[in-house]
Amino acid sequence: MYLFSYFSTSLRPFRRVVAALLLTFSLLLPLCACSGESRPENADQTISFHLQQDPVSLDPQIADSYGARIAVEALFEGLVRLDEDGKPYPGAAESWEVSSDGLTYTFHLREDAQWSKSIVTEDGETTVSSDPCPLTAQDFVYAWQRAVDPSTGCPDASGFACIKNAAAILQGSLSPSELGVSAVDDHTLVVQLESANEDFLSLTATTPFMPCQQDFFLWTSGRYGLEAKYICGNGPFAFSNSYAWDHEEKMTLRRSTSYSGENEPLPASLILYTSQEITDISNPLSAVEEEVVDLALLPSSQLEEAQSQEGVQVITQSMDAVWGLCFHTQDELLSHADIRKIFVQTLPRETLLENLPPHASAANDIIPEICLWNGKSYREQAGSNLFLQEDSQAISSLSSILSKLKLEEMPSITVIGPENTKDILNQMLITWNGSMGNYFNLEALSEEELSDRISSGEFQAAICALRTEDATPLGFLNLFASDSTDNPAHLQAENYDRLLEQAATGSLQALVEAETYLNQQAIFYPLYYTDRYYVANATLSGVVIHPAEQGIDFIQAGKLE
Repeated sequence: MYLFSYFSTSLRPFRRVVAALLLTFSLLLPLCACSGESRPENADQTISFHLQQDPVSLDPQIADSYGARIAVEALFEGLVRLDEDGKPYPGAAESWEVSSDGLTYTFHLREDAQWSKSIVTEDGETTVSSDPCPLTAQDFVYAWQRAVDPSTGCPDASGFACIKNAAAILQGSLSPSELGVSAVDDHTLVVQLESANEDFLSLTATTPFMPCQQDFFLWTSGRYGLEAKYICGNGPFAFSNSYAWDHEEKMTLRRSTSYSGENEPLPASLILYTSQEITDISNPLSAVEEEVVDLALLPSSQLEEAQSQEGVQVITQSMDAVWGLCFHTQDELLSHADIRKIFVQTLPRETLLENLPPHASAANDIIPEICLWNGKSYREQAGSNLFLQEDSQAISSLSSILSKLKLEEMPSITVIGPENTKDILNQMLITWNGSMGNYFNLEALSEEELSDRISSGEFQAAICALRTEDATPLGFLNLFASDSTDNPAHLQAENYDRLLEQAATGSLQALVEAETYLNQQAIFYPLYYTDRYYVANATLSGVVIHPAEQGIDFIQAGKLE
């Protein structure tokens, strides 16, 4: 929530006029710069997208929402970028070498890479200048040390655990200065890993691995990433002016004149809307058809309608979420694993899977097939079908378990789930009512209500979604960590947390054991996978939509007028 004084509110109309004039001028600059060059016919357009909500911060080391990651990827650039196939290609680093044992990465930064601003000191006063300053290897060292420092509160800090000493730093037993990353000179960065990890290169494209200019960060005095003027990026886009982030409406980004990368940014500007009230996208299909936005998230309920329209295109991004039956492990009854197992092992799996929501596919594992580990398919290395198997004899142990808990009968529970899972929920209740001699309840909710209930712990059992910002095995498993704010089961298990710590340093066995634990302890029972859909302007091209919650890259986005 943002609080404004009467004075700042009364100035808003004037500020918007000034911002509009500055925007008009700033958008002309990149176009003029390209006037003598041959440009694709779909270049130099304004591309618009709605972030769903206004990001709290655009500090890459603490950005924690889908919208924030989209904006950060436009404003900053990591050592590499990811193409449409998820393969890394040169970003801020123009080249790199990997040692024969896979433990040392040496990155060579572009000598002409720059920040969008610089810090200058005049008459003893430190201020910000629009003149860019060079990007250096030390900017990455500083950023990564910030990310692993427990006091920063980086939500994705576990991604650094493959780097030497990172695990100990995250646990507070070593200083961030001990992280295995060093600047040999201004343009050479060396990274030491704990163990060989073929996925490391791709990790450096994600938001927490983006660089941070130390002088600028310190100049902001705690306001880094909160306003346009407190953001200094090295990416393909930059804020058009100091007022270009209107928290009540949108962000306006222009093609950066200081950017030097593998590809020249194609759009002239990006408009990233942040308000549902100012820009209505409650009907995404209509919003695209009416050119309110060029790209929008599309609910599966509108998929057939969108596919039938000639003036738009539908983009499918594999693997949006893993859906399954999740138990509240802090509930008085469901804290007992034996009780949870009876609920799961009495379920008729084949019948449940016959009642999946539209466009869903059966899920036999918590970690989906798209996930890689050390450059190869995780599922091929870990095995499949780890879910807790149906057992007709499981109900026979009910009376003895209830006796140990000093219960005469199985207490009734309520299962919540999204509205499109009523058929599955009904089948669960029919099974449990018949096998346990009691009456159980269901409650179908909107996805927003469902998410709120699970986050607050106001449920006993739920069909819920697992979504992660990185499509990695550890990303999904970290959701259940004791300190995870997204922990759907509210699980507190030291033995599970230890497995995650081991997995973060490259242990496949620990990954498999952690996933097996969630299955065999009936904490999460996988049911189905869903994809993510977008509806887009029919001529929009070049947009790279990353899997899971990683974000969207607009650097090569183009469209025809």
